[in-house]
Amino acid sequence: MSPTDSVSVILVTFNSQGTIERCVRSIPRSGPELAVQVIVVDNGSTDGTLESVRQSIPDAVILQNETNLGFAAACNQGAESATGEWLFFLNPDVVLDTDSLNTLITTMKRMQRVGLASMRLRFPDGSFQANCRNFPTVTNLLFSRGSVMGRLLWSRLDPKATTYTLADFPDVTAVPAVSATAAAINRELFRSMHRFDSRYFMYMEDTDLCYRLHLHKHQNLFVPRAGAIHEWGKGAEGGKITRAWHHHQSVLKYFLKFQPTGFALIVLPAILIVNFLVVCLLPQRRK
Repeated sequence: MSPTDSVSVILVTFNSQGTIERCVRSIPRSGPELAVQVIVVDNGSTDGTLESVRQSIPDAVILQNETNLGFAAACNQGAESATGEWLFFLNPDVVLDTDSLNTLITTMKRMQRVGLASMRLRFPDGSFQANCRNFPTVTNLLFSRGSVMGRLLWSRLDPKATTYTLADFPDVTAVPAVSATAAAINRELFRSMHRFDSRYFMYMEDTDLCYRLHLHKHQNLFVPRAGAIHEWGKGAEGGKITRAWHHHQSVLKYFLKFQPTGFALIVLPAILIVNFLVVCLLPQRRK
């Protein structure tokens, strides 16, 4: 790896005090061979999030918003202040493995036409946490494991047609889309793709970007040797219902943008409302 390789780590926070210290303290050991800039974009936290950041990484660039602009808009804001050749988007509830950022950037540099590349995530108990997916379709949306129909009929369905979230891979693998929970992209490429679409408050902004990269013949990567622990759902204030509401809204926006058919305009809103209500009533499950 060249000594000039530089990465801007962009964290979006919103009342993330419970996890942010563990996260930022893991950054230096994840990229000891890199010139790392840490940028924290705070969406109006009212707890001690920023105080924890200042104590842990005094030289971090901190951008404070008075209100919550959403994940996509805040990531774009952070990217505007980035000086690194690479951008690394990182959730505040992620703890990076030693050398994981080195491994991710090294892998991206040796491959051609790389878009967004993500790490292998684990739950705190060490089990695999899926963060790669197929692009949304009518079928995998209606019958995925997270949907009402999927929960009712999963055992009878053809997984090739209904799979949305992808399983683990032993080697570096090109996949349709990856999560931006812990993912890197070349800074100039990110800008040339017009960044994240800020119309998504949270969720689907990464799939949207991956789809646009795919259309421009870039490959999105899963890099299993780069790893991290993700304390899923603990990085920001907001419960299951709030997250589900934003997720369902973002799914609708995605389909209206890329597949503006009668289904997306008329049928899909009704399906999403029903699914949202049922998801709120059912016990939370791992994704």
